[in-house]
Amino acid sequence: MGEGVTRGTSDTMGHVRQKAWCVRLRSQGSDRVIGSGVLIDGDKVLTCAHVLADRTSPVIVDFPGTEGAAGSTATVVNGCWIPPRGEDRGDVVLLRLHRPPPGRLSAPLLRAAVARGTRVRLCGYADPVRDARGVELTATAGPPSGERVRLDPHSPRLPRRGLSGGPVLDTDDPSGVLGIVVTRYFESVGPEPPVIAHMIPVETIARYLPDVRSCISGPPGVDPRLVPSAASGRTGDPGYAERLAAWLGGRHPSPVYVTEVERGSARDRTLQRALALADRELSADAPAVTSADPAGTVPPVGSLDLAVDARGATADEVAARVAGRMNLKEPDPARARERLRAGRVPLTVAVLGVNEAAEPERLLALCGEFAELGCRLLLVFHGSDTRVDQATEEDLALRHRMGVLAERLDALDGRLRRLAPARVRLAGVEPPDDAVTDLHLNLSLLRHAHRTGKDAAPGWARTAQDRLKRLERRTRRAERDADTAEEAARKGYERRAELRGELRTYRQLAARHGRIEDVELDGVYRAAHEALHRGRFEAESAGKAVAGYVDAVRRVLGWPPEERAGQEEPREYGGPGEHREPGEHGEAEEER
Repeated sequence: MGEGVTRGTSDTMGHVRQKAWCVRLRSQGSDRVIGSGVLIDGDKVLTCAHVLADRTSPVIVDFPGTEGAAGSTATVVNGCWIPPRGEDRGDVVLLRLHRPPPGRLSAPLLRAAVARGTRVRLCGYADPVRDARGVELTATAGPPSGERVRLDPHSPRLPRRGLSGGPVLDTDDPSGVLGIVVTRYFESVGPEPPVIAHMIPVETIARYLPDVRSCISGPPGVDPRLVPSAASGRTGDPGYAERLAAWLGGRHPSPVYVTEVERGSARDRTLQRALALADRELSADAPAVTSADPAGTVPPVGSLDLAVDARGATADEVAARVAGRMNLKEPDPARARERLRAGRVPLTVAVLGVNEAAEPERLLALCGEFAELGCRLLLVFHGSDTRVDQATEEDLALRHRMGVLAERLDALDGRLRRLAPARVRLAGVEPPDDAVTDLHLNLSLLRHAHRTGKDAAPGWARTAQDRLKRLERRTRRAERDADTAEEAARKGYERRAELRGELRTYRQLAARHGRIEDVELDGVYRAAHEALHRGRFEAESAGKAVAGYVDAVRRVLGWPPEERAGQEEPREYGGPGEHREPGEHGEAEEER
């Protein structure tokens, strides 16, 4: 079970040899591939409920990754049928095999926070692929969608059926199963109906199918010490519950929420309730929210990635907890912290008992680092006489904004790199290179001032916020300028391709009529060709050069110059002015 999946191409769909626990489901009546699944605990198969016709009909399960293993019928395990509930809830089922394959195989189900931008692999068996190879494609995790996580496959096309229920794998070797795929096919939309994909995470599966929990590894989203109080039922403080639900749901403008809570109080019960309802795995264990609860007190399922009990913990231990939740697989706490610093931490994390940690000041410094790396933070201080300085929340929020701005500038850098060839080849494409360089410099100076001088003078925080606002405004301008440059590049490439096609058409037309060696035409042609293929393309002058050649050809052929589309132009030449996409011909593609 430790062998890695043989990979296909990195960004497209390919055929691969699946792991032995990745199985194929067929309809017993039609023999059609209806879905995929993962084998767990030797004799059970986890898949999507919608691939089955109903709760009682058996299906055929094949084991393509196990040589010589015969297929088996399978039926739903009692109490383990959760049909789709709306468009984004439920849809999981556990099947029991009547003839399990040898070896008591089990997929390595793994709890992990699959943050936006995480690269994953989707595996399964798609109809009509009926051999033992199966299908694999890469995808990027999108934003959370309640119980699920949206997936953005790198392949332009997905199988219409058969992939649902297949595993979503991390990119490690050996790999872990982060969840299962669920796809929706829109049969009524256009000639190429789209297929969209989501992942049902392991935590959501555990919420619906408690029998699966014994097969899951990886740390839970809420620390075990918080679980007993997390299922505390109805809110004891409706106003506080509304504020927590708004922040967890992203409806509060600040990325940092610092709060004081006395243990055992109504506010404490309200906090634990919010954590339970926001966690995918615990939300089913919390008592149902009754109609007596005020509206707006229920946070969205999946809006919390991690809740850490920091009582007695060092900063490195908290960092290791975050790293474990991000599936970094780094046992050394110090190394885990270094790895977190090297990337992004786009999680929503609650840290409880900040003032009761082994080293509160270092823990707050760590939280500042997390804020700059994109982490949304709910920080809880315990004690009846605890008072949190408002400056702490403002400082962390400021660092989060600086981190977000740095990410935007990095994204701009990528856009500028892609625009660099267009700037050389096309006139009128002016990316904001100098502006972005200056923004990087000024943000670095602001960050340095924050690290070294934030306590040097009163009112520094307000000054820093004003400076950051100016940088954010300038960044928006740079982003708009990049939009303009990209649009100019698109139009420039399209116009160049159009003119090249028109020039090519009339060159072929001249050859067809025996005028390819005409001295007068040859000079005009060379001028037009150079305008399109040498130096920077300038649409107006190139257009005039091509028009000059077109008029010259028409003149020597005896056609009136004002008629740009005569009947004698054969269709195989494309016709004057026909649009061709850049890259359609080898020459244009190489230059671009």
